[in-house]
Amino acid sequence: MKNVLGFYLLILASQSLATKLDNLTFPDSLAVEGQTLKLNGIGLRKATVFKVKVYGAALYVNEPTHKSSVILKSTTPKVLIMKFLRDVSKEKINDAWDSAFEKNSAKYHEQIKKLKSLMPDAKEGDSIEYLFLAEKTEVKVNQTLKGSLEGGDWGQALLATWLGDNPPTEELKNGLLGISD
Repeated sequence: MKNVLGFYLLILASQSLATKLDNLTFPDSLAVEGQTLKLNGIGLRKATVFKVKVYGAALYVNEPTHKSSVILKSTTPKVLIMKFLRDVSKEKINDAWDSAFEKNSAKYHEQIKKLKSLMPDAKEGDSIEYLFLAEKTEVKVNQTLKGSLEGGDWGQALLATWLGDNPPTEELKNGLLGISD
């Protein structure tokens, strides 16, 4: 009887250590590079005038904050996870990258080219994870490492496409910053 009760308490505890967003579940923390990163915020990426839900995203940082400038300047590890709510072609993902960097920082031509080469045709339920380290950014698709992009300043520019002055949507940026509407 003790084992059964312990099992159910473990299930309840593990469920309370996750945050839900539109049928997506994100853990409240991640272990990265010997550190525990905490969930800073979550948000939905909606597109078109019809507000079609494309993906849910979660941002993990060392010390949660509502200030994008603090997150972008930090050299501690950060993780951004995108979980797709619908199928999105590689071409559409790469068009979004072109638009994001055109609005935010177009100086990283080689890194943008490499980033785009790592993008998949995303299917509903797929995930893309970005691990931002001081010297590089790692890209995983469905938890499989697809490649690394060198340069901490590049990682900051990439993260700024969500948190900078020209995010995909203010709603998504605010969600990732833990700012409720």
